[in-house]
Order: sequence, then structure tokens, then C-alpha cells
Amino acid sequence: MKFKSKISEEKKLFLISLSLIFTGNIAGFGITLWQYHTRTPTQTLERLEYGAGDYEETLTARTEDGTTQEVRIRVPEKTYTQEKARELLTDTSSCLESVICGKNKSLDQIRYPLSLPETLADSPVRLFWTTSSPDLLSWEGTIGDYVEADGSSVTLRCELYLGEESLLWEKDVTVYPKKKTPEDALEASIQKAVLEKADSSPSLLLPDTIQGKSVSFYKKQEKIGLWLSFFFTFLGFSLIPLKKQREKEKTEAIRRELQNDYPDIISKLLLFLQAGLTVRNSFEKISEDYLYSLQKYKMNPRISYEEIAETCRELQGGMPEIQAYERFGNRCPASEYKVLSVLLIQNLKKGNQSILLLLEREAAEALEERKRQARIQGEQASSKLIFPMLLQLVIVLTILMFPAFLSFY
Repeated sequence: MKFKSKISEEKKLFLISLSLIFTGNIAGFGITLWQYHTRTPTQTLERLEYGAGDYEETLTARTEDGTTQEVRIRVPEKTYTQEKARELLTDTSSCLESVICGKNKSLDQIRYPLSLPETLADSPVRLFWTTSSPDLLSWEGTIGDYVEADGSSVTLRCELYLGEESLLWEKDVTVYPKKKTPEDALEASIQKAVLEKADSSPSLLLPDTIQGKSVSFYKKQEKIGLWLSFFFTFLGFSLIPLKKQREKEKTEAIRRELQNDYPDIISKLLLFLQAGLTVRNSFEKISEDYLYSLQKYKMNPRISYEEIAETCRELQGGMPEIQAYERFGNRCPASEYKVLSVLLIQNLKKGNQSILLLLEREAAEALEERKRQARIQGEQASSKLIFPMLLQLVIVLTILMFPAFLSFY
């Protein structure tokens, strides 16, 4: 029954899929056919509002002899009639005076910069500003530095454009020196006094008094001390995580060294136990061989063997074996040595029935772990070589392409 119900469900799904495909294709074909028969020729295209820009429309053109071809028609934006354009220009020019004053109360007394826009809000008219004296009043509306105290007369002009129509707006305005802050006034007074004392001497004499007050000048100091403080503060704070990172790397290096030595230690211990030696004698034999090799071949000390030698010294000093093996596992920061310590302690408590089997299993697992670590280190080494290889590729491409680029010049 389950098989039949499964087949019926698959048939239902298949029929639903076929019906959807059939319905969709029939509907699509019908809509396409309806659009083809109900289409009517069009003789108009809607134009966008003035300033919105032109756009292109793709149409199908059919001639009397039955030839059809797709054509792209550029539809320009709307344009204003001459009367409408002039009306808009006049309306815009009539409101210019109230728009450009800015902080000034009127154009008869200009003490603050004017606001001279290129367009007005909700108006298609373009504005182009000029002045009769750009050094007194610029086309951007800023006041010059040499305006007379009692005011200077300037003619402000604006050319208004809308399509092909234009209108000129002019206004005579009076510009007064821009209001200065106390800081600006002091700087202007100092500059004026400096220019008055300037002569042909190689050194420029600075004034002693400004506006009846004595003044002293100092060169701007470089912020070397401040940057030095910031640098050493940053360096001091960065040493803490740097030290932690170094300690972490050192601990990781010790752990890797212990893991690399573990299969050899297990193999030697297993070999000596199979030869009939006790665990203690095996430890002493491993320590004796290590110290001999260390002295004869000038080897670098190995942490795992140093801990074995320390365990042998503790045993020779009278420490119980269980405590010595437990301390050995605690001193080695790798989980494998803690497992070995537990195995040795259990061997002392329960006898030597299964120690060889457990050590053989531990040796096999240690070898597999060494292979896995070797694969990981190989992958890490290959990933570190990616950047040097890319750099070499860039250098080679540069050497090859440089003569080709030179040949173009």
C-alpha cells in the first residue's frame, strides 16, 4: 500500500507539473496572439517635461509593401512657446532681488556675501551671473578685500535663459567692507603694519604694537612631542596583546614539540617493556640515552625528554612512582602525556596485564595523529606560499608587458 500511495503521489506531482506547463504556455501564446491582432498604429509619442531630458523608444515600422523593421526614435523633451518662455523669464527676474540678498537686508547695503544660484526651485530658467567689478563683488557673491569704507557701487547682472529665449537683468548695488570678526580685524591690522614696514632688506621686520597693544610673534611649533606621546602610548598598550600573542605562540610551539616527540617516546617505552624492563627502568633507559646523545651530538634540549629526565631524578630522590608519573603528566602541556601518565599509574595499581596492549594502541594513535599534523602543516605551508607566488607572477607580467607598453610611445 505504501508503494502504491508513493506512486500515486508521484503521478499527482507529475500531472500538476504538466498542467502548469500547459496552462502557462497556452496563456502566454494567447496573450501574444491577442496583442498581435489588437495592436493599432500609433502616430504620437509622449514627450517628457522640460528639463527631464530626451529618451528613446523602439517601434516596429511597417511600409505599404509589407516590409517591417524595428527602429529607434529619439523623443526630445517638451519645449516652451515663445510667449510662455518670456512669461517665465519675466516672472523669474521679478523675484531675483528677494532671493539673492542672503543675510543682507537689501541690495543697497551689501555687507554679507550674496546668494547667486544657477537655478531657482521649481523653475526651468538658467541663471548666469556677472559683475562690473569682480574684485569688489565676484560672480559667486563674495565681497572683495579692497572695498572702500563708505561703500563701492557695483553693477550686478544676470542673464536668464530658457530654451532659445533670454532676458538680461541688471541691478546697481552698493558694496561695503565685509564685517570682520576680532580675529580677522587683528590679522588685517598686522598684515597692513607688515606691508608698511616692508623694504628691500632680506628680513621682514614685524611690528611691536598693534592697535596700541604690544604683540609678540612665535613660529608655529611642530607637534612632534604630541605625536611622540601618542606613538609611545599606542606602543605601550600594544605590547600587552603582543606579549600575550608571543606567550601563546611559545606555548603552541612547546605543545607541537611535545606532540612530535610523543610517538617516539611511546615506541621506545613499548620496546623496553616488551624486552622485559619495568616502567621505571624504561624511563631511566630513555633518560640515559637522551643525556648521552645530548652531550655527544650537541643536540638542542627537548622538553619531553627533559621532563623524563626530571622524573628519573625525582624517582632517584625517593619519590613514589605514582606521584612521579602524575607530576610528569602535569608538567607536560599536552593531553597525550596526561593519558600516558594515567596508563602508567593504572599499571602500578592493577598490574602489568594490559599495559602492553594499551601502549600499542596508544602508539598507533600517536602515529596517526603525527600524520594528520604533518598534513595540516603542509597545507599551512602551501597557503603561506600563495602570496610570494602571486608576487612573482606580477613581477613576471610586468617584465613581459613593460617593453610592449614602451613600444606605444
